[in-house]
Amino acid sequence: MSISKKLRLPKEHGAWAMLYVPFALGTIVAAQVSWQWLFLLLAVSGLFISRESMLVWWRARSRGRDAKGADRMLMIYLAIAAAFGAPLILIFKLYVLIPLGLFGMVLLLINGKQAVNLEERSIFGEILAICGLTMTAPAAYYVATGEWNHTALWLWLLSACYFSSSVFYIKVRVAGLHRNKPNALQRVSQHCAFYHTFLIVALVLFTFTKSLELPILIAFTPAISRAFIGLLTPGRKVNLTQAGFLEVVYSLIFLIFTTLTFS
Repeated sequence: MSISKKLRLPKEHGAWAMLYVPFALGTIVAAQVSWQWLFLLLAVSGLFISRESMLVWWRARSRGRDAKGADRMLMIYLAIAAAFGAPLILIFKLYVLIPLGLFGMVLLLINGKQAVNLEERSIFGEILAICGLTMTAPAAYYVATGEWNHTALWLWLLSACYFSSSVFYIKVRVAGLHRNKPNALQRVSQHCAFYHTFLIVALVLFTFTKSLELPILIAFTPAISRAFIGLLTPGRKVNLTQAGFLEVVYSLIFLIFTTLTFS
């Protein structure tokens, strides 16, 4: 058995990016790190990794099967999250983390229930999970600066919107490979086109009104371009290695130019 299976690490590679890219964004925009920042990183990581054990335990429990130690791993990861998260509130008095943490736990439980019921792959379910994962952006910014302001909220909103783009794009790609279901392809293509058109209009509007600076348009350009190319060629086969590399590049572009937006 591999180490990742023994430790029950999350299998979704994209989820790691959705967690740590926003965390890096909040940190870089804040332009400072501290012990509080390190504690938050460890607490967030423990909570994130616990999801895999939670799902294994929840599924086993709902079907009357043995969880195979998943309950023990769940308790370990939650204990790590609590051990590093508690000082942030009790010692450093970062009280805004309380509602953020509660909201994150609610989203985790909702997403877990959807996963057990095999509903987490719905657009709503995936975007809900993304909203939870990208909370690391405002949390990292808040812990680093000690301030909860509009910048923290912008970082959360922009991170959630950026990663939600991939949900619609992947839906189109998957539907395009199953041409025997043309209605499904048409439906997800409409959703994808609407979301990215709305995203373009919103970004241009925010830039025009000076709510955001020009670099934010560059930050989203690769993801938006990818989506519309996918709409034009839904049945095209994708090289998974190349696609994975490009996603890393797109995320770096988003990280760099969103940071410049707030510099």
